[in-house]
Amino acid sequence: MFKNTIKIPVEWGHCDPARIVFYPNYFSWFDQATRHLFDKAGLSYDIMHNEYKTLGFPLVDAQAEFISPTLFGDEIEVTSHISKWWRKTIEVSHEITNDGKTAVKGKEIRVWAVTDPDNPRKLKTKLIPEEFKLKFEKINTTV
Repeated sequence: MFKNTIKIPVEWGHCDPARIVFYPNYFSWFDQATRHLFDKAGLSYDIMHNEYKTLGFPLVDAQAEFISPTLFGDEIEVTSHISKWWRKTIEVSHEITNDGKTAVKGKEIRVWAVTDPDNPRKLKTKLIPEEFKLKFEKINTTV
C-alpha cells in the first residue's frame, strides 16, 4: 500500500499558551498531507482538474484520536494513505508521530466532486473513474 510521509516543524503559532498544539491544526495537517499524498502519487490537483475534470476530493467528514500531546519545537511526521475506496468516496488515514511515538490518528472521508452543470455554485458527486483508481493502485504496487 502506497504511503507518504511529510515532516512538519511545530511552530509558535500552532500552539496554545501552554505550548501544546491547538487541536484544529491537526486537521489542517491532515489536509496538507492528503495533497502531498496525491502529488507524490503523480496525481496533483492540476492533473485531477485538467485530465479528470474534477474539483478534487472535498472533505465531508474528519475524525481524530488524540493520543499524546505535541509541543512547540517538536517535529512531527504525518504518514498518510488511502485506506478505503468506494464508488464516489475515499477514506484517507493519517498517523502523526512525534519522536517515533504515535501522537494522533485520523481519518478523512472525501468525495469525488464536479461542478453541477445546472448550477455552477454547487458541487455534484460522481463516480471515481476506474482509470484514476487503477492508476493510483498501480502506483501503490510500484512504490
